Amino acid sequence: MTIRRFNHVILADDFFRSAANGLPYHAANRRFLRGFFDSTLGRLGLPVREVAPLEGGGRIDVARLMARLDLPSTPAGWARACIADLLPVHGREGMPAFDPGCLVIGWGLTPALQHCIARSGASYLDIEIDPRRFTEHLHFCARTNDPVIATALQARRVDEEVFWNHAAALKGHFARHGAPALFDPRLRIGLFFGQSLVDLSLVSGGRTMHPASVVAPLRELARSVDLLVIKPHPYEPALHDLAPVARAIPNVAWTEENTYALLSAANVHFAASLSSSVLTEARYFRKPAHALIRADRNAAGQLPVACSAWIPVGPELGAMDFMTAVSGIDDAAPRHFAAWPATAIDRAFMTRWGFDDQSRGLHDVAELQLSRPYLFHPGSPATGWLSHGWSPPDAEGAKSVGELACLVIPLPSLAEMLSHQQPHRLEVRIDFRSNLKTTSVHAMFDGTVLPGSCTTGAKRRSLVFEVRPTAGRKCLVLQFVVADAGRGNGRRAVAKPGFTLRKLQVSLRTARGVVSMPPSVSSTQWSEMRPVRALARVFRALRDSARGVTG
Repeated sequence: MTIRRFNHVILADDFFRSAANGLPYHAANRRFLRGFFDSTLGRLGLPVREVAPLEGGGRIDVARLMARLDLPSTPAGWARACIADLLPVHGREGMPAFDPGCLVIGWGLTPALQHCIARSGASYLDIEIDPRRFTEHLHFCARTNDPVIATALQARRVDEEVFWNHAAALKGHFARHGAPALFDPRLRIGLFFGQSLVDLSLVSGGRTMHPASVVAPLRELARSVDLLVIKPHPYEPALHDLAPVARAIPNVAWTEENTYALLSAANVHFAASLSSSVLTEARYFRKPAHALIRADRNAAGQLPVACSAWIPVGPELGAMDFMTAVSGIDDAAPRHFAAWPATAIDRAFMTRWGFDDQSRGLHDVAELQLSRPYLFHPGSPATGWLSHGWSPPDAEGAKSVGELACLVIPLPSLAEMLSHQQPHRLEVRIDFRSNLKTTSVHAMFDGTVLPGSCTTGAKRRSLVFEVRPTAGRKCLVLQFVVADAGRGNGRRAVAKPGFTLRKLQVSLRTARGVVSMPPSVSSTQWSEMRPVRALARVFRALRDSARGVTG
């Protein structure tokens, strides 16, 4: 006798993340669930329907639901809805009424939706891409409130050694193809990984968290290393969320290197983030990981008591044997099952989120020779210092890309040179050319905005400043913030502001006769420049660019 545990299936995602709350709604994941499970569920005779907000072609009126929950229709309201009690709106305004005969297959279900489903007597299977994305093929991870489904998932669990083995193979790859250390092996480095501006994993206590809220613990971590290196999210062009970190922590640099090459580097001592999935991956590269927030989506106190842990599984999640075991239709199960294609998930998502087995690894970075002039052209050792925000150099030099660019320059050992009684200075001279006369370039060094680095009105410019050398200084890190000083004057920009780095020279000088930089007491701390109109324009430009991305 056939015993059906479920009489219908609902496919759902986080439908509160919609235009009604000022956020983009992405239907692709829900449509993937339909395509992936449609054949098996149809053969089992289980009715299937999708639920979605109005703009996604569904019937759910998110604006009315938010009003019923007494929450604002804003991104902040969405974050609070992620942990709200949804039972009062259950079955209202197009939201489905879950029942004991219902199986909900969801993609990234919020804690609030999981509670609502569980309290209604229904079962759920919550699915995402497993965060360990460095394996040869992607995997799913899944969790459930149903013990039968949990048993079926455990029976298909990916062995933990698979992840260790793939990480070891990747480390071997980067050991042969690239530098063994980031920037300079003498440097102790910590990594801070950025995230997308809108991400369920950033919601903590019903609030969306930002790097600015974790500057204090991040500063403590930065004190344990020579450099805290920021790796922005590869699919998040707006950097304004990370700017507070660069303003508040002096020993910060930026990088665009491959994530797994960074985790393989011998001189990387930890990985930190608000809650990035990279922290899960860091363990397999034997790097200490520091999550700076407690995300609601994985917090035991926010989830149903019966919710299982995330279980890694392969693409066979959509196979007939799995669904028959889940639904209890034992006599419908065939005796033999063909293997699922190993590339099923890869082909569906067409991206690897940082995995690239063709990457040559970390760039070799040359040590600077004092008093030698360096041109930024192809083949020059200076091109290895272009750590973030540059296009490939050409005959004219290295062109900046976006609002922020960074140089990391390893220095020779200064201990012997500074043994004399006479005081010394390191004079740094940079020649660059702006693409617009109104381009404003702000240079920052050791948490200080350099005097005279904000210049407009001429395309050819030079920046000259001095550094007090110490025996322990191992590198120079320069950050450049680029903006259009003419913005807001009614002039339409014909090109994005930028500049071309042409030449750099660092010389060791005695104090006598060097007047290119005022005493350090006149330098203004980046975090203290309030109000400074030019900097306000810079970060207003960064904020506006972010608004364009997040809608």
